[in-house]
Amino acid sequence: MALNIIFLDIDGVLCLGRKMDKNCLQHLKTITDVTSARIVLSSSWRFFPKSRAQIEASFKEIGINSLLGWTGSQGKTRVDEIYSWMKNFDNKTIEEDIIINKWIAIDDMDLYTLDKTRMQDHFVLTTLIQGITEETVKEAIRLLS
Repeated sequence: MALNIIFLDIDGVLCLGRKMDKNCLQHLKTITDVTSARIVLSSSWRFFPKSRAQIEASFKEIGINSLLGWTGSQGKTRVDEIYSWMKNFDNKTIEEDIIINKWIAIDDMDLYTLDKTRMQDHFVLTTLIQGITEETVKEAIRLLS
């Protein structure tokens, strides 16, 4: 099964201030509904089981599929961690064999400036204040289509 993947940060993307923003969650749901993308957590929230559980609960409440997984801590940058996850992804740990079709990262950290070559056509930038907006939804759908 070919699948689109979203590498997702949380703070400045879904979490504005200290809580999950319902509008940002709805925007993410729009992206996943239109593109059938699955989510891999690339946020520092991945290190904390309670934080992952909070994300999963927020996803379930709004109708977003559970996390496909989360990146490890191999590499010096978040871009390295994303590429390491894709290189080492073991699709036999889930119900079907998965081939990564298209992928993007959604983050408030400018990963494109960090690594233009590897992030070209794979990155959607959010802001700490607004998170995912209608404009970032359009850009994400364009990149995954």
